[in-house]
Amino acid sequence: MDALMLSGSRRKSVGLAYLLLTFFGLFGLHRLYLGRSLSGAGMAAITLLSIPLIWSGLGLLGFVTTGTWALADALLIPSMARETNQAMPALA
Repeated sequence: MDALMLSGSRRKSVGLAYLLLTFFGLFGLHRLYLGRSLSGAGMAAITLLSIPLIWSGLGLLGFVTTGTWALADALLIPSMARETNQAMPALA
C-alpha cells in the first residue's frame, strides 16, 4: 500500500506543469519539473542573461526566444508529462 502511494506522489501532474509554465515559463521551471533539466536550465540561463541586456537587441532576442519556446511548450506539456511518467520505474 505504501509503495502505491509513493508511486502516485512521484507522478508528474500536467496541471502543475501548466501552472509553472504560466508563472515561470520564461525560466523553464515547467521543464525542470518534468525532468528536462538541461533544456530547463538553458531557458533560465537565456532569460537571466537577457535581463541586463534588455535595452540592446540581444536582450530582446533572448526574451523572444524563450517566449516562443514557452508557447511551444504549452502544446507539448501533456506529451512530456506522459513520457516522464512512463519512464518512472514502477514500485512493487
